[in-house]
Amino acid sequence: MERKTIKAEMWDKVQYIFKNYYDGMMHCAFEYEGIVDEVVMRKALKQVVDKVDVLHSSFVANPVNPYWVVNYDYTEEDVLKVVEDDDFIAQIQKILTRRIDCKGKLQFEFTLLKGNNRSMLCFLINHMCFDGRDFMSFGKTVCETYNGLKADPDYKAKVKTGTRSAKQVYRDLPPELAKKAKTLYKNVSRTNIKLKFPFDEDKETDKSHIMRVDLDAQSLEKAKIRGKKNGFTVNDIYLAAFFRAIVKFFDGVDGTTPTEITSMLDLRRYLKGNDTDGFTNLTSYMPCKLTDGAGDSFAETLDRVKTALKPHKENPLLGLAGLPLMAFAFQAFPFAISQLAVKIGYTNPLVGMSNIGVIKSEYVDLVDAPATNAFMTGTVKFKPYMQVACTTFKGVATFTISERCSDNDLVKMKAFLEYMTGLISDYGEEKI
Repeated sequence: MERKTIKAEMWDKVQYIFKNYYDGMMHCAFEYEGIVDEVVMRKALKQVVDKVDVLHSSFVANPVNPYWVVNYDYTEEDVLKVVEDDDFIAQIQKILTRRIDCKGKLQFEFTLLKGNNRSMLCFLINHMCFDGRDFMSFGKTVCETYNGLKADPDYKAKVKTGTRSAKQVYRDLPPELAKKAKTLYKNVSRTNIKLKFPFDEDKETDKSHIMRVDLDAQSLEKAKIRGKKNGFTVNDIYLAAFFRAIVKFFDGVDGTTPTEITSMLDLRRYLKGNDTDGFTNLTSYMPCKLTDGAGDSFAETLDRVKTALKPHKENPLLGLAGLPLMAFAFQAFPFAISQLAVKIGYTNPLVGMSNIGVIKSEYVDLVDAPATNAFMTGTVKFKPYMQVACTTFKGVATFTISERCSDNDLVKMKAFLEYMTGLISDYGEEKI
């Protein structure tokens, strides 16, 4: 019998091509008070995964047209591992820094960690399948299904199963804007700013790590209140803190050095309901370039960030530039050639930020185990690339840098994140 196949979409291919820059995995952890019912969780995960074909498929990098082959020979036992250990911190590092082979049968690893009357759900998913926004949606769907099964053993998961095509981004745009968007061939990924985090040059002892620093809810709320009063968004404040940390930690950088941070942008803003039809990638880049440098103070940096982002925020087609060029490369050439074209034409950001957003407690709470903590991270970058990712849960902002690096690099990354969060806290306290 002929096996079912799925077309590889544009961002599936891009994530595959960029596999030499990062591990291509997304990481997420939900912590709970009490012990999660592993039998029910297995059923919930199996129901949801069954309906998201790409998660139980193998990628075939065909030199002409790559595709996914759907697999059905997996069980409830395969979808969830169970680990018992009181040391959650060590286990999280071990579990979430693994790498999944895109050619394998399953594009995920889900682990239930139990110990000391606590539980933690750890999700590891291949970024080729979908992006951070749909990662969050996936976790919500799993928790909803778990709660549904707890109330009714015959409950059936409600999972979106529509198109994964990136072309859906144009569907709900006014006709004239959609027409214009499809002509935006300009490559926005190119930059002449090549600043790098001061990683150790020696890579022999490098391992994958997730460095995490939290900003307490009270400090974040004070920063938000002051920012709103003065016309700044939370994202503006995060970027300003990031730029100030670059000035402090990057070699040869001062307040006059041209600097740039590229943020990931969710393109669901152009869809009715702000959601895709199916689980997919629908992202783009938004560069924030401070041509004259970050300035001499936090206030000056914040003003420069707002000024730099103003034309982006006023652009009715923000993030859509370059997508037609990428789509053309994949359509006009066999995959083997388009891979080279994308590598030559597109630049992976050396310094990036991904503000993934708020993880709502009602999305992850279980009926028999309330969530006490939750965070998501970006992919594990390889030197010299680095990215700061952020999620917020119950008012607490979690900043992470996921990196394959040395122990000495970890020390520098922790200092970097602590400096960033310290600046945000000081801003809220009006110390800067």
